[in-house]
Amino acid sequence: MSRVVFYHKKFKVLQIGKSSYVVVRKNTTNYSQHSHLSSLNGAIRLIKLLDEGRLPRSDYLKESARRLLKDQEYMRLKSITS
Repeated sequence: MSRVVFYHKKFKVLQIGKSSYVVVRKNTTNYSQHSHLSSLNGAIRLIKLLDEGRLPRSDYLKESARRLLKDQEYMRLKSITS
């Protein structure tokens, strides 16, 4: 069983276990654009980075961003330096 624990513009976070979360893109007919994260704080931070147009540093979060965004949106993200 899952429940929505956070909404922000194009995204929502579902809690699917005691410490397991899925970020999904809202308004899609299926959940093909999704990413699994182990903390709610991490999921919220990822969403806020994407909203600011910034590419995360970690490889895992970069892949999460790629899965959540359309190709054109992903290519527009700016890398975070230092």
